Amino acid sequence: MLGLQPRNYDRYRRDKKFMTEKSSKIYNTVRPFIYGCITGVVCGAVLSLFLTCAKVTTSFAFGMYSSADTPLAVVCIIMLALLCCLLTAVIQTLNPPCRGSGIPLAEGYARGMLRVKWLSTAAAMIAGSLLAFVSGMPVGSEGPSVCIGGLIGDGIGKGVGRKKNNTELRRYLITGGASAGFAVAFNAPLTGVTFALEETHRRFSPGILLAAFSTIVPAILTSQLIFWALGHNDYLYGIGIRSGAAALSYLSQSDYGSVADFFTACGIAAVCGVIIALLAIAFNTCVFALGKLFGKIKSSVLRLMPVFVLSVVCGLCIGTTVGSGEVTLEHSSVNTALWLLFVLLALRFILTVCAGGSGMTGGLFLPMLAIGGIAGTIITKLCIMCGMNDAYAPNTIMLCIAAFFAASVRAPITAIALALELTASFSNLLPVTIAVAIATAISGILRSAPLYERLMENLQREQHVTASVGTVTLCGAVSACSTVCGKRIRDILWPYNSLVTVLMRGNTEIIPDGETILLEGDILTVRAENTEPDRFTEDMREYIDIPIQT
Repeated sequence: MLGLQPRNYDRYRRDKKFMTEKSSKIYNTVRPFIYGCITGVVCGAVLSLFLTCAKVTTSFAFGMYSSADTPLAVVCIIMLALLCCLLTAVIQTLNPPCRGSGIPLAEGYARGMLRVKWLSTAAAMIAGSLLAFVSGMPVGSEGPSVCIGGLIGDGIGKGVGRKKNNTELRRYLITGGASAGFAVAFNAPLTGVTFALEETHRRFSPGILLAAFSTIVPAILTSQLIFWALGHNDYLYGIGIRSGAAALSYLSQSDYGSVADFFTACGIAAVCGVIIALLAIAFNTCVFALGKLFGKIKSSVLRLMPVFVLSVVCGLCIGTTVGSGEVTLEHSSVNTALWLLFVLLALRFILTVCAGGSGMTGGLFLPMLAIGGIAGTIITKLCIMCGMNDAYAPNTIMLCIAAFFAASVRAPITAIALALELTASFSNLLPVTIAVAIATAISGILRSAPLYERLMENLQREQHVTASVGTVTLCGAVSACSTVCGKRIRDILWPYNSLVTVLMRGNTEIIPDGETILLEGDILTVRAENTEPDRFTEDMREYIDIPIQT
């Protein structure tokens, strides 16, 4: 080094700086993929075991209610439900974020709106969900799976790299973990990807797409390997675990025999879209109204007790109403009496609305699909009475399921992808698309708030009650090693509720928009509202060098 001439030494320093910056950019690009794969393996292992436990406890609940033919058995079921209610109340008191479906928490967590302790919240979500399953409550395992996957992603993100320059990576891993939880719960990888883009972040980004794919594929492979090791064909099928299209095998789609049948199905789909949209809007409205009502009850025990009591009474009267509603849907066919179908629809609607409003730990996704499916069965039975071929009954039921989800959650692409993956058939694609499009449009015209978005906002308001929020403006430079260098503004996962207001490039002021590519040396002014100033300042250190509060 001492023998280098000054000119050669300056060139050596420039080359070394260039190679360092190049290596840093490559590392920033590759590390989300590497850690995404690691997250996928961990999520696949944990969630496959959780889903197996969920099916075992749910099977126990069905066996318990079906054998309740003596007063002693009824008393034992009531005592078990009360015990589960008390334990769930204790868990929710110690860890309030574990209340509810889990999907709103995962979405808010991935967007940077919510902050929780990942390990304790994941443990509380698992324990609270299993308590609900073992007592036969009207909740599913898919919502907790999404939440647990996102929390695992955050835990891995916190455990790798330096504390600095890790915020965006953590959010990518949270997104990947949440989408992997969705994909593993249904063995539907494509739907998991669309869920990450359309529902979790509600925007398209190459980084989000990479995070979802790199996590979902290892998660699916790992979960399937564990299912196989546990005896997938024998034991798991016996307790109700299905993979892919086998999850709704009783709704296998039929090809339309003629052009007239196909166009008739499209017309029925349009009518179904209108009817199901109104039902979904009523569902959302009731969940929000009961949420406000139950929110006034401070005691977790008193808030959860009505749901447990109502669920036990319904389970003792009609055993198929136990659980998430998948069995209720499977046993509801066009051969069932019309009055009984209306009774099942009313019970599932009331039970699911009460569970969502009370904040019971457990998912609302499968219960919503069950409501849409039972409503679709009623519509299908009426159509058959009017002359429709009963061979197309599963097709009509499936498009009603997709339409209900799309109208309630406002995620039409995810609804269509889910219908395709759960049935492994494209024969009903256009009718499903028509029903989903009409249901989504009506929900938007009537200004029905998306279910998970509203629930996520409620969680955010609860957190900000105790947090110090305000408005903060930061200014700093983009370095070559920064994770935002070379990226478009719209492709960056900025801290929550922040906006790049000013961009100085040399002596030129540029009006920034989503297509603006950030370069080394750019001076950014970033403004955030309704956020915690200290945490926002700490998060922004990853994006710009040494933010200076102005």
